[in-house]
Amino acid sequence: MDEYNSIEDYIRDDKFSKISPDAKSYKVQIKRQSSPSNDEKEPEKKQQQEKPKSGQGDVVNGPDMTCKSTKNRQPRKKGRLPSEDSTSSESSVMGIPGRRDPVTSRGRTKNQRGPRGRGVTEGAEKANGNGKKKTKRTPKATNIVTTDSPTLSSPVQPLPDQINPEEKFQKILSENLKEYSRQRMRALHMSLRHFSNVEARITQKELSQAFQDNQMRLSGRVTQYLIDKFEDNRGIDCERLYRFLTDAHLKSGRDSVVALQTRNDLETQSEMTSEEKDADLVQRLEELLIDNQGHFDVDSLRENFQYADIEKSGKIGKNEVIDLCSRHQTPLYGALLKSLLRRCDLDNNELICWPEFLNFLHVSQENAQKKCPSLCDIPQKPKPRVPVTPSPIDELSEETKSRLVSKLRKKVSMVKDRNSNIKSVDGLEKSKEMNGDIRPNNVNSVEEEKTVTKEEENPDRKRIVANMRRVTNLVKTSSGFLSTVKTFISGKRKSESDMKALALEANDTSYDINSMDDQMTSSPTYEKHPEHSTQCTKGSGVNTSSSEQKPKTCRSAPLLSECEGKELLKEPVSKTPTDIKNSSSTGNVKEVSTLSRHKSDKMSFSISTKNRTVCFPPPADVDKCQEILDPPTQRLKLDWVYGYRGNDCRSNIFVLVTDEIVYFLSNIAVLYSRQTHKQRHYREHTDDIRCLTVHAKGNIVVTGQVTSKTDPQNQAHIRVWRADTLQTIQVLGAGMYQKMVLSVAFSGSSDLLAVVDNSAEKRLTLWNVISGELKGDTIVNTENICELQFNPKYPDVLVISGKEYLSWWKIYPESRMIQPLAQPDYENFLRAKYVICLSHNDRGDLMTGDSNGTVYVWGDGGNKITNFIKHGHDGPVFTVLCLKTHVLTGGRDGFLYSWHFNKNMDMDGELQIPKSEGGIRLLVPHGDSIIIGTTVNSMLSITLSKKNSPLKDVLLDQVPMTQGHFNEVRGLTRIPHTDTMGTVLTAGTDGILCWFNPLGRDPVCKLVLKGIQFLSVDALPSGKHVVLGTREGHLVVLDILGVSSTESFNQKLCKEKITIVKFSPDGASIAAGSSDGCIYICSHVNKEDGSKSWEFKGKFKNHTNAIQSLDWSAETVDSAFLIKSCTAAPPEQCVWNAVNFCQTDKQDTMSIKWQSETCAVDVSMCGLWSTKLARDSDIYCVAVNPERSLVAVGDSRGQISLFRYPCFKQGAFCHTYRTHSTVRNLLFSEDGQFLLSVGGRDLTILQWEVT
Repeated sequence: MDEYNSIEDYIRDDKFSKISPDAKSYKVQIKRQSSPSNDEKEPEKKQQQEKPKSGQGDVVNGPDMTCKSTKNRQPRKKGRLPSEDSTSSESSVMGIPGRRDPVTSRGRTKNQRGPRGRGVTEGAEKANGNGKKKTKRTPKATNIVTTDSPTLSSPVQPLPDQINPEEKFQKILSENLKEYSRQRMRALHMSLRHFSNVEARITQKELSQAFQDNQMRLSGRVTQYLIDKFEDNRGIDCERLYRFLTDAHLKSGRDSVVALQTRNDLETQSEMTSEEKDADLVQRLEELLIDNQGHFDVDSLRENFQYADIEKSGKIGKNEVIDLCSRHQTPLYGALLKSLLRRCDLDNNELICWPEFLNFLHVSQENAQKKCPSLCDIPQKPKPRVPVTPSPIDELSEETKSRLVSKLRKKVSMVKDRNSNIKSVDGLEKSKEMNGDIRPNNVNSVEEEKTVTKEEENPDRKRIVANMRRVTNLVKTSSGFLSTVKTFISGKRKSESDMKALALEANDTSYDINSMDDQMTSSPTYEKHPEHSTQCTKGSGVNTSSSEQKPKTCRSAPLLSECEGKELLKEPVSKTPTDIKNSSSTGNVKEVSTLSRHKSDKMSFSISTKNRTVCFPPPADVDKCQEILDPPTQRLKLDWVYGYRGNDCRSNIFVLVTDEIVYFLSNIAVLYSRQTHKQRHYREHTDDIRCLTVHAKGNIVVTGQVTSKTDPQNQAHIRVWRADTLQTIQVLGAGMYQKMVLSVAFSGSSDLLAVVDNSAEKRLTLWNVISGELKGDTIVNTENICELQFNPKYPDVLVISGKEYLSWWKIYPESRMIQPLAQPDYENFLRAKYVICLSHNDRGDLMTGDSNGTVYVWGDGGNKITNFIKHGHDGPVFTVLCLKTHVLTGGRDGFLYSWHFNKNMDMDGELQIPKSEGGIRLLVPHGDSIIIGTTVNSMLSITLSKKNSPLKDVLLDQVPMTQGHFNEVRGLTRIPHTDTMGTVLTAGTDGILCWFNPLGRDPVCKLVLKGIQFLSVDALPSGKHVVLGTREGHLVVLDILGVSSTESFNQKLCKEKITIVKFSPDGASIAAGSSDGCIYICSHVNKEDGSKSWEFKGKFKNHTNAIQSLDWSAETVDSAFLIKSCTAAPPEQCVWNAVNFCQTDKQDTMSIKWQSETCAVDVSMCGLWSTKLARDSDIYCVAVNPERSLVAVGDSRGQISLFRYPCFKQGAFCHTYRTHSTVRNLLFSEDGQFLLSVGGRDLTILQWEVT
């Protein structure tokens, strides 16, 4: 292209062929040049053969695949350009060159690849050793083994001198269009459309006029070329012409065009911490109050929010919050209100945590009042009267209003009469039945009448019931009855049968019809706060002060205009235990609690369920406790996630561009920074994550989850999200995948994502993660899939491995196709049952590890084995990592080997991880170190050696990055006074004990006892003795000495599992609760020889179900400790004497202090059982902080709720957090700064910061 200075020079070139105007034939015209002779053709042919050899390095071929019935595809013929007529006698012409033009080298050349695909030309063979062919050497690991069979390769890219003339012209055209902006190009498009006809055709004159109107100057030859290219017998196709100009403009290099093509969504953005975001919100609220001299009525808002929070969960709908704020005339609106609502929407489900919302308002108002003291006087000032938009009722005359009211009252009275008649008939029939006076035929006639009535009502019953519920709710609000009147006015009258059915369904006519007159005849014009509201005088059109009248109350939210029947809140009436029992028997209420006063004015506490009621005497300090229903001021914030999922997942650790390490556990994706030792968490998934991948830019993360077994709505899908902001970009495949998303992989640096699910046929799909468009879909048809990867050298080639399966696929995203490319050719090599792992190096070589412990090298990513490591591991190879000159492999045997990447693949280093860490699941490079993911869900690290071998003199880092359990974890206890071990201990059914340091957020150590399934654990404050309960009913006591342990007691106490174990305060006794409803006591007794040993003493048996939890008394009572135990379904509580094994009266234990508070069935927990939490799920565990001010509750739905403690009264509010699949145990740290939770089968140990 450099040989031409302009488009005119290019067009005037005489070395091109001219196409005839009919575009059907062409002839070669070479000005003043005769046809070359045969002697001249020979050097030209030789030069033509040597040119591809010189540019051979620029040609990119696909991997060689041995195929049985595949033919070499000939390249398609180039498109021909239209001719250009010239006015001069010696006109230069433009077209395509001859097929064998030596100057342009655009003719079709011979295939330079030899018969064996080595790409060696005949001239090169002659130059090497006097024409002797070079002997074939043994291929290296990176060589391509070629065969005589034809190969399938990717299309050959054109050489620099083989570029299409159309592309050359487009490049020159882009230089001319560089001076015009994108706005000018769009204006040209509008002009072309203005001149075009219905077929999008224009004339040459109209094209010139469009260029002239938009001040775009192109030479006549360029314009003529465009005309010849896009003109047909109907005119010039303006749309194709504009697309051609746009493509040329995009290559112009103009700044606006470059900015348009630049991808900025993959670049990392500076992120504000949550504290900085909160401080910014508070500052903006302060500025709002100071600038507008405003005031937040936090107390009134809290009152209304509490009433609107029917479920007592501390959350209400987003729209309801906005409505209440507007009715309170809260000076909060626009972007600031949206930001605050977004901040308080903790679970991104349109439910606002209103205590958090009010806390922001309260803090900002206090700060604003300190900065501007004049704001303190605003609450005492009367609020300005804001006019309210008049309703349609205000426009009616008094006569019309009275007529409407009389009609409505008449209908209601008719409903009352019919209800009374029906009741009287029913009562008469019942009395006759009791007296035996009713006759059989009368019974039949009555039943027939009832059947006919039901059949008449059945067709519309569903609609009527739904309308009745809506009307009932409206009537109970301040504007409900008025809405009915508005509906009546607008012509949407309900039929008399509908009103009858509505009244029968509601069975409530307690509202006063006369109050409608007050609302209908009044004409209020102002809206005020309930505390300063005015009441309407009957029959008058003016407002009078409410100070002389008692405010009306109803179950409605306040702050409604007086024209809409404004009424104040009233406290919900507490039900008696009998009422609740009756209501629960008729409805679906699972569990409720009551707090009532008897005739003796003594307060009694009880927990009532469908099957049982547990009553408690009042505690000794009940009068000192303040009955506050508000949720606690403290909140929980996820601080740390312990563990990693390497037991059943592969390729799930990546390093981001921010140098953070991303991995997952349960439904949480963890982003960990080793430099700052901090974690961030992506928590948008609704069930367990099973696969993970990261874009080549290192900022886009893709995670796939499983389909929930308990909630069918939580289906398997893929989430694409940003690592810097943790914002979701796309949700792909919802409802498409079965069971789980098994594996995902990006195609090079593109936005294409390959996905395989775990359905029976193994569905393979291709997505564009930015647009969310499906680019391909096919079926793999194999039993198990282990991994899939794209070749970095050939991004359109995908490799999939699995059980007796290894296959190459090629993707065609433009045509939305995914086709199989090749199958492996093992020749005489051993084929393994499982091909477990895949890895590509920078040169495109593929390496596979299989279940035989062998590593195969597939040169250039092809399907032929070029090198191998036979039985490198004793067992399957789980991971292969390619370095520059070495290959690292890890397997189930726990060994890490280093192999020199040469012909012989010599081993030059090894490292064995501790047996307690299991096998090596994954190797990931991170700077100068290697991250090791293990099969027991731990993450270790090593620092590579800078010597010849990367593993020479290398040792594991002493402190693991994280550790966890690979099977169900339930045991959780605290060790407050330990010096060497961690302060928190967990135990799981995998036989592993893990010690953690919550303050430092570090794993300390672990102990593995294979073959024992632990369900519960407890330890003495010193940590020297640990007691464990097993699934088989064994009680195990361990003596801990440093990092070693000794078993001092192991006895099977029962046939059922031990669910809870606790040391007594003096450490001399152990209480173990079992699923058989018994509590077993073991004591540390002295032997005759002076030694001590643990012996079984006795058991308590009075519970009807499994023991959920138990507590020891802090001090002895009559020289004996007491034990408080409980079960949850049905709720039971018993208090025992640990010496005489007798049950103690609860009245005598109300003043006793307990060592711990883990019993959910207790007098201090009565309020918990009236919440939605207890109605919709089972309470599994509770924990009280050391200050005895907070109680955390874990349930079967995986939620943690935070209440005030003690929680006596029903209707208490709480903070609720979505965490595990199920919460099995909770524990506050010794200082109360953290709350730890374990999730059972999700293998997760979470640490929450109490803020």
